[in-house]
Amino acid sequence: MSWGKAIFGGTYPLTKRIAEIAALFLVAGNTAGAQTSAVDPMDHQFTYSLIETSGATSDLANGIQTNVMTAMRLSGAQPYAVWTPVTKPADAPFAGLADNQVILMLAWPRPAAELVASLETVLQTLPGVTAVTTKIYTPIYLSQGLQVPTGPGFYVHRDEHYPVAGMADAVRLSREAWVTWEPHWDVKVAGLFRELGVEGDVARLNRIAWYPSYEVWLATRNNDDLESQRRFRERRQYLIEGSGVAVATDRHLSPSGR
Repeated sequence: MSWGKAIFGGTYPLTKRIAEIAALFLVAGNTAGAQTSAVDPMDHQFTYSLIETSGATSDLANGIQTNVMTAMRLSGAQPYAVWTPVTKPADAPFAGLADNQVILMLAWPRPAAELVASLETVLQTLPGVTAVTTKIYTPIYLSQGLQVPTGPGFYVHRDEHYPVAGMADAVRLSREAWVTWEPHWDVKVAGLFRELGVEGDVARLNRIAWYPSYEVWLATRNNDDLESQRRFRERRQYLIEGSGVAVATDRHLSPSGR
């Protein structure tokens, strides 16, 4: 059985099914997929879908990359990244994606809340998918617009919570620190995002940073760059105790390198 048949069932033409899926998003309010490039990257919203599978994550990632992405582009979405499990030491002081988990991150040139149900319907058509959970983020910082500026490797997604009143200062200190911290360690912050739909006076931020290796990440824990060290120390005063959970991932690339 071909992959197209397996993903959607029977002999129903894959191209027709993709068009129908794209129509779900068009009905939900898309003006035109071709307009995506005209929208400022900072005006996008990002869906962050944690997908669990009973099969191999490599099969799931390939299925997303080769089939689901087509429907997403037709609906105006810009693929940002497919995050996959990464090998890390057993004693690493943070979690990693489980062996059955993949994260799909898409950028939408319009409010994304009304699109989540349709997106999850699409993802649940993939063989082996057992659960999908989606968060919505607005970008605070993107180092290279809607492109991830680094290839495969060791990424850390860090979920940090700050009082809304202190968020602007925490973000300012972060960006000032990265000016020297990134070149000092040869690392790169891909983006900083704030979760939408969160009530109360807490801002939930997700920072995604790339490291050449786990060993480099470990070395940055004893940061000897004095400029960034000072700013990170000041930023920590705003951090809500108990937050700062980190998850390690790799990044799945298509044959084209995206």
